[in-house]
Amino acid sequence: MSQRFDLSRHRREYHNDFATVVEGLLDEEQCGTLRRRVDWLIAEGQVRRIDHRPMGGACLHHLFEGDDVRIYLPELTAVYNASLPLVSAITSQDVVLSPHRRSSINIRAYPAGGGAQGGHYDANGITALLYLTTNSEAPLRMDIPRVHPEHGACVEQRHYLARAGSLLVMKGRDVIHDSSPTVTERKISVVFRYGERGDAWRGDVACTHESTPR
Repeated sequence: MSQRFDLSRHRREYHNDFATVVEGLLDEEQCGTLRRRVDWLIAEGQVRRIDHRPMGGACLHHLFEGDDVRIYLPELTAVYNASLPLVSAITSQDVVLSPHRRSSINIRAYPAGGGAQGGHYDANGITALLYLTTNSEAPLRMDIPRVHPEHGACVEQRHYLARAGSLLVMKGRDVIHDSSPTVTERKISVVFRYGERGDAWRGDVACTHESTPR
């Protein structure tokens, strides 16, 4: 990692704010190599295009499932495995890899002009997003449940813009989140799914939350 790693800050942000961002997990050269391969595979029609537009918000992206990643981008399997101690330290949990081959590692490549993922909760307990692009639009949006001392239950909205090489670690099962639609830029996110040892995994798909688009 290129920047100083502050474990106490990351733990505090993860537990209090449901997410934290670790900078510099990969460098720009590594991200560029992976981006070019992702683009080539999409151009060759090797991966599935998701285009689903329910009432709760659009889902438009190219999806690399677990075996796609293992075959075409095996370096990311190594990063997924190697990041487990880091995720365990940040979450203060006994973290394990996903038992689900199809969804343990995915890539979501959002095209310019509407690439998005609608609001949802993750089925697994801990999700880490490794960004391969730097974006000035299309943030990850989270609705964080809070309790105000005077006004009671409320929701705090947070936005996280992608930065190439950074790793966002979040409580994906506990907070609704989405990927805001792209406009002029494309965005590429690698999804690493983890869990806590002994946790009862709820399958390997996200739980969609049908709500009014924000």
